[in-house]
Amino acid sequence: MKVLIALPVYNEEFILAQNVQVVLDFCQKNLIGDDFIIVIANNNSTDQTAQIAHQLSSQNQKIEYLFIPQKGKGLAIASAWLKYEADLYCFMDIDLATDLSALPRAIDKIKAGADLVIGSRFHPKSQVKRSYFRRFVSYSYKLFFKSLFNLQINDFPCGFKIISRQARDLILPNILNTGFFWDTEMLVLADRQGLSIVEIPIIWQEFLSENRKSRVNIAKTSLSYIKESIKLKIRLSKN
Repeated sequence: MKVLIALPVYNEEFILAQNVQVVLDFCQKNLIGDDFIIVIANNNSTDQTAQIAHQLSSQNQKIEYLFIPQKGKGLAIASAWLKYEADLYCFMDIDLATDLSALPRAIDKIKAGADLVIGSRFHPKSQVKRSYFRRFVSYSYKLFFKSLFNLQINDFPCGFKIISRQARDLILPNILNTGFFWDTEMLVLADRQGLSIVEIPIIWQEFLSENRKSRVNIAKTSLSYIKESIKLKIRLSKN
């Protein structure tokens, strides 16, 4: 099978080259029997991300570079997933907070019949290192979202998800959000369609660096998630 790995990036000049190489090396060593392609989806960066991505793609045929002129993490992922042909479609955050050991296990779950596989920081077997504040916000949002949509999923926004081609074709045309809420909306729509969603344990560590500021304002993003959740609930209630 061919696996497409989308890496949505915005102003990631400090970690892009190193972490793309980490993903490339891991896939070459561990995706035995499967083909793969890594797509750097540049979300209209203003630093040296484009130049670095161009260089990486020119040096290895397993790496593709895609420029998206509008901002929006979801838009970047969707653009990469729709542009290239594959059997399985994955995305992961470029900071690699989710350990790559989750990738072959997630692929195996899809091969076994799951439609979507998501990394879950709330899985009892997961190993997670993050601040108490982020734990509190994440747990509060989990309770709010589960009660709003009556889903069994525990970790909606984790930046590691993989989906079958059939599920991609069914769900992506109906996703309206283009930002951070994009993959959460994908899960809700997939559940409404009766697709199989499997959560797997992951090793996850909050990425901190002096050179790289966090792309997520926790308070602002949390309020945005709540707003988008309510909008989605209203939208679905009308259908």
